[in-house]
Amino acid sequence: MRTIGVGVIGMGWMGKAHSSAYINYRLKFGHTGIIPRLVICSEVIEERAKEAKERFGFEKYSMHWKDVVDDDCVEIVEITAPNALHLEIIKYCVAKGKHINCEKPVGAFLEQSIEAYNLVKNYPYQTFVGFNYRWAPLVQYVKELLDSGKLGEVYSYKGRFFSCYAADALSCYSWRFEKENGLGAITDLMSHAVDMALYLLGDIKSVSGVMRTFIKERPLAQEGASHYARGKESDAKKEVTNEDYVGARVSFCNGAEGFIDTSRCFVGPTSEHSFEIHASKGSVKWNFEEMNTLELYLEGDEQSSGYRKIYSSPVHPFHQYFNPSNGTSLGYDDLKTLEIAHFLGKIFDKNYPYYADFQSAARVAKVLGAIIESNTIKEQVKLEMEI
Repeated sequence: MRTIGVGVIGMGWMGKAHSSAYINYRLKFGHTGIIPRLVICSEVIEERAKEAKERFGFEKYSMHWKDVVDDDCVEIVEITAPNALHLEIIKYCVAKGKHINCEKPVGAFLEQSIEAYNLVKNYPYQTFVGFNYRWAPLVQYVKELLDSGKLGEVYSYKGRFFSCYAADALSCYSWRFEKENGLGAITDLMSHAVDMALYLLGDIKSVSGVMRTFIKERPLAQEGASHYARGKESDAKKEVTNEDYVGARVSFCNGAEGFIDTSRCFVGPTSEHSFEIHASKGSVKWNFEEMNTLELYLEGDEQSSGYRKIYSSPVHPFHQYFNPSNGTSLGYDDLKTLEIAHFLGKIFDKNYPYYADFQSAARVAKVLGAIIESNTIKEQVKLEMEI
């Protein structure tokens, strides 16, 4: 058995998700012999920090994030603070020699994500990024189909992430809506969609991008309220200074063509992180909103054409750690638990094959930067993915 100390910085929704993932890891992955120990959490709002300590069983709490990194019992630092703080915290973690799991985007700005990767190129400790959607069992199954050649030559890829969290014009203003604290939909949502495309199909060689802001101002929030809170029409408002929508025409190095887009303010979709792949021997459709189902057609299926629906089950990667039955669904928190499982797997085995590290984040940042450049110059931009 091996105990490893964990500290969490930022105890909003995502900090809570990471903390509960460590608890769930102990329950679901006890066979590994790895025991995460929740040592300390930090949050600038003391009431929320104290409540998180009691809820998740941390040994202590602080209102200062450096206390988490400085703690000698902490070997892993989970960064779930606002994006603008990520790089500063990462630098401090590197100086102190900690394993780092950082929510995306690793940097508030794209160049910061690349800078973070450069900091850890020769770092003896592990890094990880919260690209948790790629760990869904059926996404992993699609990855196996692609890598084995069972889908054949890929012709077309369509990816998207449409989230309605900001569809209401009265959704409260937060740091997520101001360019001083980072980009908007392109890093919040498009980063996930681009990571999925890179993970499944590999390098992108060129992009043509467009970006738009549809809701120009939002009501100010009360202290501690998230971007999910709703204000009133009579509330004081503040200008939104980053983008609501991003779209990109993409060409992959493997010859596939495609389109990826994302929005934080479309009505209808709730969390539609999806992809469609059309290839010479088969096609697939997956949507996070129904993450336990996959639309699949493979050459040689009994029907002459058309998809069949399959359900996540123990025959698909990692499903068996959560339940033993076909079609018994996993959820978002299970994906965060898998993220933690893979992070710990990589810490204890450098050859562990499942990971999403700071290099992955830097590759995403290069694509997003090309999309921004294309939107600015109104021309296609070619990429060099080597970093």
